Amino acid sequence: MFKVDNLLDGSLDSKYSDKVFWFAERVLIDEINKIIEVYTYSDNLIKFDDVDLDFIDNNISEFVKIRQESSKELKNVLIASGSFLFINDKLLVTQRTADTKYDPLHWTTPAGRSDRSIYITALKETIEEIEIRDGDKLLYPDITKELVKDRENIEFYKTDSKNKKFNLKIYKTKLFLNNNLIEKKQFWALYSKNFNTLEFRLPIFAYINSIKSLEIKNPEYGTDSNLFSIEKLSKKENVPALKELLLELKQKA
Repeated sequence: MFKVDNLLDGSLDSKYSDKVFWFAERVLIDEINKIIEVYTYSDNLIKFDDVDLDFIDNNISEFVKIRQESSKELKNVLIASGSFLFINDKLLVTQRTADTKYDPLHWTTPAGRSDRSIYITALKETIEEIEIRDGDKLLYPDITKELVKDRENIEFYKTDSKNKKFNLKIYKTKLFLNNNLIEKKQFWALYSKNFNTLEFRLPIFAYINSIKSLEIKNPEYGTDSNLFSIEKLSKKENVPALKELLLELKQKA
């Protein structure tokens, strides 16, 4: 249905917007060497032309269950991706809306179901759900340059994928399309049994000097966003991925 090149550069025909999602037909996890291999197929981009999308959003776990039960082998896993954006040793989080069915008003990090490659989805969700302003300038991670087309009043801040203080359990993740390796990146990973979803988070460590003057918000949902220390965040209501992250950091402290 789509060319591999289009999936790699993040482009997707507008008519498929929010109507296609990655399902992994096979996931191989090597816990010892921390390697995850995700296999998907071009005809596995499910197109919901005749399905109520609101129903899908509110019943995603049941939908995946139904889809699996119609399959000979119950092995399809929904793929989600996002980021953990640390700015000056604080984690940037946003609050879920009050009317959402799952984890209302809980704090989370940018993430969403993958409608393109895992890495591109992580970057896309980060710049869609988090807006950082320094005066009249928008600030974006330097690794998102290729996704940001309008460069007026834009500044890109330096990022890194490693930080000694937050030495996360990172998996080497390989994404295969029709058995061809199209992406090889490093992610933090969590499997959600309730939603049959394999969640990935891209660790992004940012360094922004003008931290006191920054304005942060969630333009997509209009909810509160903020920078919290790990200690302060651990006292709040968090989504499962954040709870797991905080538990991991506490064990290493």
